[in-house]
Amino acid sequence: MVSFVKGGVAKTPFGKNVYLRSTRGMQFESYTLAANTIPAQTIDGVAGQKMIQPGTALAKITSGPDAGKVGPFQAAGTAEVQRITPSGTWSGGTYTLSFNGQTTAPIAFNANAATVQTAFSALTTVGTGNVTVSGGPLSSGTMDFTFAGNLSGDQPALTINTTAVTGTTPSAAVSTPTPGVSGSIDGRSNTANLVGLCDTFLPWQLMERDVEVAALYHGTAVQGWCFEYNAAGAPIALANATADAMRSVKGMDVTFK
Repeated sequence: MVSFVKGGVAKTPFGKNVYLRSTRGMQFESYTLAANTIPAQTIDGVAGQKMIQPGTALAKITSGPDAGKVGPFQAAGTAEVQRITPSGTWSGGTYTLSFNGQTTAPIAFNANAATVQTAFSALTTVGTGNVTVSGGPLSSGTMDFTFAGNLSGDQPALTINTTAVTGTTPSAAVSTPTPGVSGSIDGRSNTANLVGLCDTFLPWQLMERDVEVAALYHGTAVQGWCFEYNAAGAPIALANATADAMRSVKGMDVTFK
């Protein structure tokens, strides 16, 4: 039994899962595990804990800021898209955006999507790599905000304040053309992207950074001791379909008992 003190005064014990059926003929590969793919959970009353057990199915990340890394194989989700639609005539001034209780610095009325993305991502409630802004500028058309990474799934609506914009009755409305659904939106839900089973026990390190892990890609494991993640980000028993895929993906041969 391993214990540590992290994220507060609580002392949280974790037992390491021993998923291997045998230690003979095993082969492993090294990967960088993206911390953003591990949902935070509350353990012993301490919020924000992150951990991953050996035996967790890992898959390649093929899109987004963590592309090239790996994370837990997880059911598919849908990225939320929020849209700002301007009205009236915008000829000068600035506007601000707010999200989850924080507000940006003033943004020029004719700022392009890249500038708006930088300003919006500077909010600590957003963060770099968690939203992509496209379209605009708002002085001439709609602007879309596509949420990902730590902001995957359903999100509260952003708001816009246009009182400092000059012109003819300048205003804007926010809509959600694509509601977010929890789950992987970065390629980890595709069985073709499976790379193996995590062999590294991380009881807290992912709270601070991405971590190098070993993945079993050739060997035998106990299926009942292995995991994948559901759409909500909770570890669940490895499904038969996932286990079958781990015997058929090119370059990987993991069998189960």
